[in-house]
Amino acid sequence: MRKIVFCLIICGCSVAALLAENKVTEEKFTPFYTRKAAPLLEKVIPAPPSITDPLFYNDWTQYQWGISQRNTERGQVAVSDARINAAYFMKRFTPAVGIELTPETHPELYRLFRRLHLTEQEAGYSAKKYFRRVRPYQQYHEPSGVPSHEHQTDFTSYPSGHTHCAWLVGLVLASIDPAHTEEIIKVAYEIGQSRVIVGFHYQSDVDMGRIAGSVTFARVSAEPEFQKLLEKARKEYARHKTSGK
Repeated sequence: MRKIVFCLIICGCSVAALLAENKVTEEKFTPFYTRKAAPLLEKVIPAPPSITDPLFYNDWTQYQWGISQRNTERGQVAVSDARINAAYFMKRFTPAVGIELTPETHPELYRLFRRLHLTEQEAGYSAKKYFRRVRPYQQYHEPSGVPSHEHQTDFTSYPSGHTHCAWLVGLVLASIDPAHTEEIIKVAYEIGQSRVIVGFHYQSDVDMGRIAGSVTFARVSAEPEFQKLLEKARKEYARHKTSGK
């Protein structure tokens, strides 16, 4: 009888843990501001270089570099980096900060990352629509490193949204854990370069994606909701740092 009761208690705890896990990941999230309130990035960054522009040579050489990396360990990481979402960001930045980041252990940080991702999508919409730049795999009619993501009429290469979001998340995380700024920003930088490796973005797309991330970080910092959630995430993070878990 005691064994049965013990098993029921264990099962109950497992169910409770599962419900807690699903609770945060299944919440409905909104951006901190919409595209109507976002700075127009097309008024901030220059137009992408045309194929006849001398600056395009760097885009082309970096595209060739990216192809050379695809069948390497770095190329495998680049494919993984195509999975842009809050949970993946937590996993990706975990080695940089030295503690495991998951939606279960850091729900406030997860909420913050989810809303930052949605904000980035709003913030980058206008510039992508304005520039309508073709992606490298479209330009050269060559396979990318993530063929399942390809779309022949998705002309939204400039600026890079993945880079925009990774840089934004990196800046926010560095503000939470300044002791690991170098490691955090290095990861954010690598995620951007991954987009060059898989052939989804030119180097100039990625470079301007980082500028976009900086602009969005400055703009979102003025939002009271962002500051409130940031403070919750910072306190949560500090608790885990103290406990070493």
